[in-house]
Amino acid sequence: MKRVDDLQFGGLVLVQDTALPRFSEDSVLLANFLRLGPGDRAVDLGSGTGLLSVLGQGKTGAAFVGVERQAALCALSRESAARNGQDIPFYEMDVADAPDFFGHGSFTAAVCNPPYFTAGGRSADGSRAMARHGQTDTLSVFLRAAFLLLKNGGALYLCYPAPALAALFCALSDARLAPKRLRLVSNGVEKAPRLALVQAKKNAKQGLIVEPVQFLTQG
Repeated sequence: MKRVDDLQFGGLVLVQDTALPRFSEDSVLLANFLRLGPGDRAVDLGSGTGLLSVLGQGKTGAAFVGVERQAALCALSRESAARNGQDIPFYEMDVADAPDFFGHGSFTAAVCNPPYFTAGGRSADGSRAMARHGQTDTLSVFLRAAFLLLKNGGALYLCYPAPALAALFCALSDARLAPKRLRLVSNGVEKAPRLALVQAKKNAKQGLIVEPVQFLTQG
């Protein structure tokens, strides 16, 4: 069933379908982590419902482009942008094909909330499984695409499970994307961080700023 959700920022809305994957709190946290401006051009890799593009453009003024391989999610994202009066194109394609389509070095920033459940139970729903689960090389595919799409010195913003942070940093290093800023997110003061928000930079020197842990208020 289709529904229209209020994003509680600037009157922006997001069109979703309860039969398809929907945005998570993690994507909202990542959108709030972005440091972009009107001069930036950002590509949203695996854009899903379009939340990062819609909210990211609304909050920062940067120009966004979405890349998503599921046609139904692309259609919903385009409808959301139209309802908001936003000029955000969403392209139906695999992330791996994006560098050849847009051209290498075409963006100052890339954002993604990549699939990361590579083991354990998978959703029986094909669309949700595609959005949430990847093969063991899924992360490397996203990072390679980001590296090729970014200008030298361009920024990649992504979120990843905090317990897997070591593996993420290794993958970023292999992709020549240096972690420059880290914020851990916890559901409570007495709980271990569950999510890592990371800003990396293409072909940059080492040097990481670790921000204070963000504690979420439990309603």
